[in-house]
Amino acid sequence: MIDESLTREYKRREFLQLLHAGAAVSLALPLHGAQTPVRLLRSGDTYELRTGKIDMGQGARTLLAQAAAEELGVPVSAIQVIMADTALVPDDGGTWASLTTPQTVPAVRQEIARQQGSTPRQPPEWRVLGQSTPNVLGRAIVTGAQVYAGDLRHENTLAGIVLRPSSLNARLTSVDAAAARKLPGVTVVHDNDFLAVAAATPHEARRAARLIRAEWTPAPDPPISELAAEWRKTAVAPVENNQTRYPPLVRKGDAAAALAAGERLLKTEYWLPFIAHAPLETRAAIAEWNEDRLTVHSGKQAPFLVRAEIAKALGIAETQVHVLSSMPGGGFGGKQHADVEIEAARLARSAGRPVRVHWSREEEFRWSYVRPAGLMEIETAARADGRITAWRHRNYNAGSPGLPPPYDFPNQSSEFWRTPAPFRQGSYRALASTANNFARESHIDERAAGFHQDPLHYRLAHITDERLRAVLLRGAGLFRWPGPGKACGLACTIEKDGRLAIFAETAPAGKGFRVTRLLMVADFGAALNPTNLKNQMMGGMIQGLGGALFEEWTPATRSLRAYRLPRFSDVPPIELELIDRREIPAAGAGEAPIVLVAPAIANAFFALTGERGRSLPLNR
Repeated sequence: MIDESLTREYKRREFLQLLHAGAAVSLALPLHGAQTPVRLLRSGDTYELRTGKIDMGQGARTLLAQAAAEELGVPVSAIQVIMADTALVPDDGGTWASLTTPQTVPAVRQEIARQQGSTPRQPPEWRVLGQSTPNVLGRAIVTGAQVYAGDLRHENTLAGIVLRPSSLNARLTSVDAAAARKLPGVTVVHDNDFLAVAAATPHEARRAARLIRAEWTPAPDPPISELAAEWRKTAVAPVENNQTRYPPLVRKGDAAAALAAGERLLKTEYWLPFIAHAPLETRAAIAEWNEDRLTVHSGKQAPFLVRAEIAKALGIAETQVHVLSSMPGGGFGGKQHADVEIEAARLARSAGRPVRVHWSREEEFRWSYVRPAGLMEIETAARADGRITAWRHRNYNAGSPGLPPPYDFPNQSSEFWRTPAPFRQGSYRALASTANNFARESHIDERAAGFHQDPLHYRLAHITDERLRAVLLRGAGLFRWPGPGKACGLACTIEKDGRLAIFAETAPAGKGFRVTRLLMVADFGAALNPTNLKNQMMGGMIQGLGGALFEEWTPATRSLRAYRLPRFSDVPPIELELIDRREIPAAGAGEAPIVLVAPAIANAFFALTGERGRSLPLNR
């Protein structure tokens, strides 16, 4: 399980540093409410930028090189970005929450400009930023030369395999490993519920594992169908806290009183299932001890958090742990914490040799954490003209990101109710914003239909944010909303300070339906690398198709054959439009595009069939 106290402590001491090679200077830079030193070093005509961030396909390496090149007045090729080596780079926070663009990029630019006795270049002066610089790893990625975490191999390394029970919460009660221990070159580790073997090859490790007789006390997995009722009974009401990035309670006016006195009430509920991250590359790690010092090679999004978790699990100081994070073959929020790294380290300590542990696809589905399921309840009151006067949104289990509505409701209460987690759950791209936007945008559409109003005009009547209105109107024009005779739907939001709108069209297909067109218009402020930004929009929309139409994890999920991901044939024509506002600081866009796919499609499904899809996935 994730150690929440350790995570909180890690986040408390997050800070940003930059390193080049040469003479050092310091700057007190405010970040997350703390004053932290930033160091900038230089050598000759080439520059080395060191960061704890990683590039997992979102283009962070290229964007940070662009930022440095812009302020230094050099080509991007003159910047070498060193990432995620805890012995070399600063702890500038994990790669999460789309923070690299709005936080790390400005910090890089400000420090370089300060060193040159100037201020960061303004948009009219940009020569590198604002340009579609190709991904610096692009050639390596498309030719297969790029080395991912799962590709790493070291000489003299043993293969490790962990023996696991049939149910998630089972307890190990007895072990007979005598036969396995007799095999030459085999190490068996049994420590409480941890049971694993290491051998010269994966084949020999599997052979040894088969010889071990282990008995587990079973712990049946709770039925997912009963969770909603259980959460309503056990949920803990939120307490207002505006000192956090994602407040669990967002209020305005008096929603309870307005609902009690209101007319034209509507109460609906929505369900979002658990889903798996399903990265193409399953997690892998190599651990090696040198006396009391440990070196771990893996592919995780937060190398310093992983270092802290490894140190705590093994009872050693963080300074004794060196983590090097290679580019992972997919993460999506699922590769933040130490798990395979701890397993490899425990085996390596007993074996006295480096050990590599590479999870199988079944292990990835079964033992990594999943996106939390969510039950959302929304209750509203409205005037005779359709204007919403009271709004109450309750989210059980999924989380608080995405709770604040982008609409101007005079009385509102948006709430995250904590519940016991039945399975290992954690971050997934955009966190709970997908759940909260699905519920909110579906309910808004239901309200519009109930008052026989156009869904676009109904939204515009409740929106005062001019940038959000602009993306909606631009999208409606490009999409030719609503389109005569077409089964279309839309959704909009403000996510991580970006403004987005998605328009979807559907058509019948067999016993179900298919998505025939998607269009997104987005305003993320200044577009620092327009082509890469559109790549992120495209990727998020395609991934969102899976959660909207097919994906649903259960404890029985074991293989990609049984877990329906989007296929090429599922992807409709996708149109992308950027509103580039150079005068506004850039917002992060790695997560936001995924959050509106499900509600836009669900609303189009209603236009097609007259049925409301309040539970995902829609194409069960």
